[in-house]
Amino acid sequence: MFNLITIKFKAMKMKRFTLFALFLAGMVSFVACEKDDTKDLNKDEAQQQITNAEQELLTKSGEIVATDGYKVQEYFATQLPSPFYVKSDVSKSVVPSRFQKAYELTRQNLLLENPEIEFHFDYFLIEFFNDVKGTWTWAPDGWTHESTPTDKVIVKFPYPATNATNNVTITYYDFTTTLVYGETVPTGIKVKIEKDGNQVFSMVYSATIANMMKYSTKVTVTFGPFEISNEESFDASVNNKVLYSKNFTFKKDGKLFYSEDADLTITVVSEQSADILITAKQIIGNLEFRLKIEANTNELETGNPNDLASLSLYTTSGDKVGDFVWVLEGEDWVLYFKFNNGEQVKAETLMPLVAERFSSFIDDLFSNIYVK
Repeated sequence: MFNLITIKFKAMKMKRFTLFALFLAGMVSFVACEKDDTKDLNKDEAQQQITNAEQELLTKSGEIVATDGYKVQEYFATQLPSPFYVKSDVSKSVVPSRFQKAYELTRQNLLLENPEIEFHFDYFLIEFFNDVKGTWTWAPDGWTHESTPTDKVIVKFPYPATNATNNVTITYYDFTTTLVYGETVPTGIKVKIEKDGNQVFSMVYSATIANMMKYSTKVTVTFGPFEISNEESFDASVNNKVLYSKNFTFKKDGKLFYSEDADLTITVVSEQSADILITAKQIIGNLEFRLKIEANTNELETGNPNDLASLSLYTTSGDKVGDFVWVLEGEDWVLYFKFNNGEQVKAETLMPLVAERFSSFIDDLFSNIYVK
């Protein structure tokens, strides 16, 4: 049965956060900006623009993993046993609720085509703050806990592991909640990581929650020269309609090198179907991907994706690089890039770092908006 609650939970579905998951996860309407000096690029020009964007992704990957902020959060999440699972009375609180899934929005979004890069925001977006307040200190035989301070969670440990002192401090603070239908829901938390007295990582989360059918969230993360911002809103408070929007940016030294803007509208037609409208823009370096999907859910499993979706590639200055098309090969629709001269090449061959994201995006998007 097709219903708004099911759609809501689909929209809130989280994935394990890995950096190759940064693809067209978000969708927003764009206003095409036509310029008098724009043109259709020839094949050589198009290939050069794609190569430049792919190289920027590789470069940024290396820069990200080199920051102290990235290294420390990765070590804390993967090398140390979590201090928050030490107390038996916490175990009942650490199971994510449906609202914590929304609370962890950032986990599905961040960066690049490198499976060895991973952020662990589940260790910072904690909803059981009040159960673990105080100071947690690492010792050779494990964690010790003191009940002070009473308004923060402080975690101290050495990095690297061979360091003689606990030179890293993670502080969780300014935790706020609200009640929604009797359930305690987080509405804010701040986290900072300091190494050798210098702040190397910070995160700020905030939420505005009217009720379970209408809410918005914002997460801002900084580490080294990088800043990530992710804002999302969900509204199913109007009968027979679901509205979802997203704005995601990734900057280095204040300069944007990746962004996603998105709008999704689901209009319920009957108990068996709904109309879907998605418009989106994604920027990777010098490239701008423009997406539109318009279909009824009954078309999504059996329809030709070329009839339901359009995906084109431009430079950020407005020159057209080409289009994407889907070609049926056996039982699978395969994504191809179409140059302005009509020549078609498999996207995964031409742009391997982004082709996987495109295909995964389409698969994930259709699975989230289609309800049997």
